[in-house]
Amino acid sequence: MKKLLVPVDLSNITDEIIRQSIRFAQDLSAEIILIHVVSLDVGFILGEVGFQYLPELEETALEKDAVHLNNLKNQIEKSGVNCNSFLKQGIPAEIILETAEEIKPYAIVLGSKGHGNLYNALVGSVCHDVIKESKFPVFVVPNLD
Repeated sequence: MKKLLVPVDLSNITDEIIRQSIRFAQDLSAEIILIHVVSLDVGFILGEVGFQYLPELEETALEKDAVHLNNLKNQIEKSGVNCNSFLKQGIPAEIILETAEEIKPYAIVLGSKGHGNLYNALVGSVCHDVIKESKFPVFVVPNLD
């Protein structure tokens, strides 16, 4: 069965990514592999003496994201599309590309946040990095907000 790798960051564009991915999966008779990558800095806050690590903050954030991801998985399955979901921690573009190498998807479907050129030049873009490095086709869902 064909697989679509669908990375989501749980932002405002996630619902549109899910809608487009469901349509694409239905057209291809494909399953969706849903992945959310939590950055390594979750759980850190800037305190009076610099950065502090609060494990309970990290645990709460991960639990919240796991619930959200599970809700998305259920939404996809209700549409008749098979779905597996994964919550991973690391550098988003690297984890997405590593996962793609593991599962060999038909395509990757991800969203573009639509940051400006200055932001992308200074910070970089997960979407840009995935497009640049992927060995698989990448379909980008634009953020129209």
